Amino acid sequence: MLDGTIQRPPQANRRSYGFGRFVLHGRERRFLADGEPIALGSRAFEVLLMLVESAGDLVTKGDILDRAWSGIAVEENNLQVQISTLRRVLGPDRRWIVTIAGHGYRFTARVTALSAEDEPAASHAPALAAYSYAPAQATVQRKPPRLSILVLPLVGHRDEPAQDWFTEGMTDSLMTDLARTLPTCTVFAHTPASTEKAQPPDIRELASAYDVRYVLKGSMLLAGEHIRVNAQLIEAESGAHVWAERFDKPRLGTLQTQDEIVGRLSRSAGLQMVACEARRAEQEEHERPDSMTAVHYVMRGHAAASQPMMTRHGFATACTLYERALEHEPGNADALSGIAEVRGYQVLNGYLEDGRTANNPQARGAYLAEAEEKLACALAAAPGHFAALKARAVLLRARGAFADALVTAETLLAHSPSDPMCYREIGLNLLYLGRAEDAVQWFGRADALMPSDPFRWTWLQGLGRALIHLGRDAEAVAALRLAIDNNPSHASFHALLAAALALAGDHERARTEMAQFHNAEPATTMDVLAWRSAVPLEATDRLYRSRNERLIDGFRQAGHA
Repeated sequence: MLDGTIQRPPQANRRSYGFGRFVLHGRERRFLADGEPIALGSRAFEVLLMLVESAGDLVTKGDILDRAWSGIAVEENNLQVQISTLRRVLGPDRRWIVTIAGHGYRFTARVTALSAEDEPAASHAPALAAYSYAPAQATVQRKPPRLSILVLPLVGHRDEPAQDWFTEGMTDSLMTDLARTLPTCTVFAHTPASTEKAQPPDIRELASAYDVRYVLKGSMLLAGEHIRVNAQLIEAESGAHVWAERFDKPRLGTLQTQDEIVGRLSRSAGLQMVACEARRAEQEEHERPDSMTAVHYVMRGHAAASQPMMTRHGFATACTLYERALEHEPGNADALSGIAEVRGYQVLNGYLEDGRTANNPQARGAYLAEAEEKLACALAAAPGHFAALKARAVLLRARGAFADALVTAETLLAHSPSDPMCYREIGLNLLYLGRAEDAVQWFGRADALMPSDPFRWTWLQGLGRALIHLGRDAEAVAALRLAIDNNPSHASFHALLAAALALAGDHERARTEMAQFHNAEPATTMDVLAWRSAVPLEATDRLYRSRNERLIDGFRQAGHA
């Protein structure tokens, strides 16, 4: 196999294969377990044969559909049915069929290509759940992926076997989210044998069998109207816990509950893996500078751009690292998308370099032009790239194209219903379009999904502004206090809180908060503060500008207090 293309032997030359207690006769189309025939449908047999022939390499869903359903247009769930059938037939050895999220499947047993005299002994060959293949008794070991994670199903309560379908659905969604969040990461799922449910496997042995760098495991307990989730991200080689969290969720509708749990786990685990990989890459560059690749610099760029405080220095560092990734691989879509998104955030946060001010339209235009150039290259290299679409949403908002940005954010949400940043983008664009009431709802949904997210402040500040627009000043005060708790380094939050307090009649506390703002930004006058805007103010809706006069009045009241 080369680059996802499977070299298929001619029909007449199909061989027989032994793996574990099974023998698969390709030419005669017979499948035996311990010497006894097992009935398989023609398509299930074709799928199994294709997986076995793949020598442990990835077999894409498209290749399987093309071969097993040649000339017939079918839905992907037809393939899932056949995979489920094969796993059921393999029984305790069902873990040999490994799902690779968003791509296809691998067959991980040790496979022996049999001659006629080999076949009687093959049914008793030892089974190994590792990536290896033994044509003519020779074994070729696969090189493990550079960045990879094994997702274990959430363990449910033993007395509630009906939870299995629920946890399996969450495992599939977790894999999809992680693969989308970290496109350079290979994501595996482990399907445990029935004996493993009673006796959990050794994590380090399991990770070694799959050749992965991380393992995500957890448990779920249904208790009345609530669900308690425990999760851990484990570094496979050392067995050390990188991250752990426990949280409770109301037992709402099935899909909503799954989305909220999956979103919280995938986002938290993804951020932790990025941070760990960045530290690993930095150490490797120090020890073996000649071994650096684009992936190393992309991971370090992601880590710098993902600092919760979104600092000027962090964004500048991220851009430098993404540029170094492009030196190694000029068409790297992750690096191109990273630069585009960071440039957009630099414009929105006023982090323009070389002494240029945030209100300088030429400076803003230069940054956005560079971002859009990089974005076009990323989408040309990888159409539909998720990170590129996220960058597009940010850039459209920075340009003031709020209706288009809203469409892009809604598209992102359809693909990733558990990403709080999609909810935030929808809320911000609705706010600028004069739909503050709707914006409040979307900010609230982001907060319900990720109440402990390190980027919580990015939607709480939007929520605070929307509530001020609507005259709900006490609620705005509560939201902005939480934003400051989540990110105390952002000076403008103190000014927003001062305005909300002044409008609510608490002038003493308003004066205190405004003093904190002036301590951080002594050169910023009240007039500059009143008209400061992350987006082109003239592009906002007339209703937004009208309601924003209330916020400006709050600034002035707090300043005079």
